[in-house]
Amino acid sequence: MNGKWYAGVPHLHTVASDGRLNIEQLVSLAKKNKLDFLIVTDHNKNCEKDLPTVDGLTLIYGTELTSSNGHTNIWGVKDSVDDFAVESYEQWKEAKDEAKRRGALVCMNHPLCGQCPWRWEKDISQVDVLEVWNSPMHYDNLLCTEWWHEQMKKGHKTPVVGGSDYHRDYYVTNLLTNPTTYVYAQSASPRDILAAIAAGRTTITSGVGKTFITITSGDAMLGDTVKLDEATTVTVDVKGLKRGHRLAVFDANGEYFSHTARKNEDFNVTLPVRGAGFVCAQVEYEVGRIYKIGYNKVIASKIPSQRNMDLPPFIYAQSGAMFFE
Repeated sequence: MNGKWYAGVPHLHTVASDGRLNIEQLVSLAKKNKLDFLIVTDHNKNCEKDLPTVDGLTLIYGTELTSSNGHTNIWGVKDSVDDFAVESYEQWKEAKDEAKRRGALVCMNHPLCGQCPWRWEKDISQVDVLEVWNSPMHYDNLLCTEWWHEQMKKGHKTPVVGGSDYHRDYYVTNLLTNPTTYVYAQSASPRDILAAIAAGRTTITSGVGKTFITITSGDAMLGDTVKLDEATTVTVDVKGLKRGHRLAVFDANGEYFSHTARKNEDFNVTLPVRGAGFVCAQVEYEVGRIYKIGYNKVIASKIPSQRNMDLPPFIYAQSGAMFFE
């Protein structure tokens, strides 16, 4: 492993669709937030102009194929789709297959969103990547995480990302990097960034420099498949674990290790691998009273079914998975 971790946002919008910032303003904001890459994904629109070359920041072509039945990010090619009028599942499959022939990666976005879910058949084998965490953490992302675990139990090895789905900030917010996807790549080139995402070398944080989870097994890392024997172990390493936050480690049989921090700390643990399947991890925290008030005002106003619900612990950091067979 001779690459490095790059921080980026794989889902955002500009004034070319319904975002509030132009590309120059986004570049400035990204550099202020110490990001390494951005993927521009305006709704139903290929990038009309060449993306600029920016020192210290990689810009990657993309689009969000958007219909009333589901949203799909398509990354890596400037002209990914010729016809965005996708009204049926068959039309969607034709469009995404054409994008893949042109060299694109395809990501299923926020499939269990209360506002704009994936209403077609949720066949994860049709996409390359799953957006398991969309925008600042909310209840729908917990449902999506559970669904991802169920897909892995069925043998799928779909990589995951978190996308802030950035449109604008409100007053004192800084939403561009919440969440941030870190990608372990050989370089910051678009080709290497996308290859690393496709390989599952991803971990998701609440922002640049915040709690960060990695998983290794010998020389193998996130995204890899390891041949299992009686001595196989997995090491979960957490940087910047906050006091009161809880690390939970999962495999195909459910949660099998947890640790609650009594102070701010870095933490790591080596565990036996209990059997074939997967290992992934997340850091959880209890939602505070003030946050619940804000959540009810902002989220529940858009998703009435979540109004005044008793919120479970939310995810603060989330790894991709390693696989064992």
